[in-house]
Amino acid sequence: MRSFLAVSFAPGAAPGTPAPAAVAALGEATVHPGADGWVALGAQDPGDRVEEQARAFTVRLGRAARTRSGDVSTDALAGLLKDGSGVDGTALAALVPPFAAAHRSSPAAPTVVATDWLGFRQVFFWQGDGVAAVSTSALALKALAGSTLNTAALGLQSLVGWQVGLGTVFGDVFKLEAGSLAVLSGGRVRAQRYIEPSLQLDGATPTVETAVEEMAGLLEDFQTAYLGDHPATVLQLTGGQDTRVLLCAVPAKLRPGLRALTVDVHGGSDARHAAKLSELCGLDHQIYWLDDQPPVTPADAWRLALEASAALDCMASPLALAPLLLAESNLEQGHRLSGLGGETCRGFYYFGQPRGATTSQALVAKLANWRLYANEAVLPQALEPDFAARAQTDALELIWAGFEGTSSEWLRAIDQFYLFQRMQRWAGAHGSVAATNRFFVNPMFDRRFVQLAHAVSPDDKRGGRLTGQLIERLDPKLAAVPLDSGLIPAKLGQGGIGTRAAAARVTAGRLARKIRQRVRGGSKAQLGAGEWAALVVDHWRADPGAVAPLRGNGIVRESWLDETLSGTAAVPAATVAFLTNLIVAAR
Repeated sequence: MRSFLAVSFAPGAAPGTPAPAAVAALGEATVHPGADGWVALGAQDPGDRVEEQARAFTVRLGRAARTRSGDVSTDALAGLLKDGSGVDGTALAALVPPFAAAHRSSPAAPTVVATDWLGFRQVFFWQGDGVAAVSTSALALKALAGSTLNTAALGLQSLVGWQVGLGTVFGDVFKLEAGSLAVLSGGRVRAQRYIEPSLQLDGATPTVETAVEEMAGLLEDFQTAYLGDHPATVLQLTGGQDTRVLLCAVPAKLRPGLRALTVDVHGGSDARHAAKLSELCGLDHQIYWLDDQPPVTPADAWRLALEASAALDCMASPLALAPLLLAESNLEQGHRLSGLGGETCRGFYYFGQPRGATTSQALVAKLANWRLYANEAVLPQALEPDFAARAQTDALELIWAGFEGTSSEWLRAIDQFYLFQRMQRWAGAHGSVAATNRFFVNPMFDRRFVQLAHAVSPDDKRGGRLTGQLIERLDPKLAAVPLDSGLIPAKLGQGGIGTRAAAARVTAGRLARKIRQRVRGGSKAQLGAGEWAALVVDHWRADPGAVAPLRGNGIVRESWLDETLSGTAAVPAATVAFLTNLIVAAR
């Protein structure tokens, strides 16, 4: 089911009539009255169970519901969610992200909504005076509550491009926490954890060799079971480490004829490396060339950017999503294996970070300034000076709060921040859209797999060592094939002086580019986003009324906006993305 909204009123209160703007934010949805409110349900997927007038229902809020070993039935989901009490948290945490579901056993029973253990599938809630609601759409809750814009959250997003913590860009609308249920009844919503966020393993800390052996076994079991149940599955294949891991985990006998997909542009490296791997393994490889498609007009680019912004609830880049949505409209929406999540094995933020350091506000500020703000920061001159100044303060406060509860060991703390903040709030926003369109699963989001990755010491993850050993254990032949970076997984796993130096040079080159972006005020656009930004700005120049909501809001500097509309200079994709989100959020 693509969309869901449940509203509950306090006892004695007259159940309000469905709010048209809130329902419209869901797209196509059918409204049903309930004992204490109403519920709006999007189109049902096969397997969803909705009784007449939605008196009772169990629906998946994403197409997939699967553990490591098999698909989970609707009846089983109903048994897991119950009435929100006495749930088996371990069983719920075994469902691999992205996953969410909603359940009500009878008209008088509470509505129970669960997100996955990582909080990857985005679910939102709002508590008002005698009324509460839970939805897959923050925009729907904003329309229902009449929420104002959350300027602190927007300030953060103007620098980072995504959100940290549980806030949204709408006041009083919050994201459901990782590993949690929302229980809605009697005009109240109660959010409760079914599993603690700690990734601590019981017993002794495994050696890297022991961890690699178990991680490899988990992936092999997952791939064997998934491809056995769904043989038409497509593997998303690039030249990077993460999809290499997934390919290596496919048993050799299952590789010939396995479908693989690469989305790229001519001159990109992913298609070239994926084609070589496909030839070696006998895969049925398809390349979708983004730059071979019919041209998109500025007006269509703007329309699709607005749709993408709404799908992301204005909290990630619509210019990164819009080209992919257009591409996916021409691709089969079936079962898809994605390598997203492998960053947990690679110490994504490690380069340049001190070994043995203790987590501190100074280190967090340095990480924010040189890594978090590098790719998606808005041009400072596009913003009102007061807003831009407050954004710096608000962003650091929110980012520091995002480190609450993480390890006192700095490198482990940034691993946890990456997983429960960047992965949950940035990748999760995009992944939630994919989860409603296709059976989209991430084997490396298996909770035990992530626990093992986090148990490994930072020194054994730095420079791709853990990932290299994992690829070597899964398939020595493919471990000898260079990655798109030119590095060889087998050598990364060995961790010799020469390999460490080569890996450091690659990482240093990437970091240097980020530093140049930071110093020059530029940003790196996602695949297709730069071209899309140019089309959107062309539309704005042809129809200046499109940006009218940006005027007089105390956020955008109108003189810069006027110069942009009357000029010809390019505007960075990150700035166009932020302004697009601001327009949609202000509607």
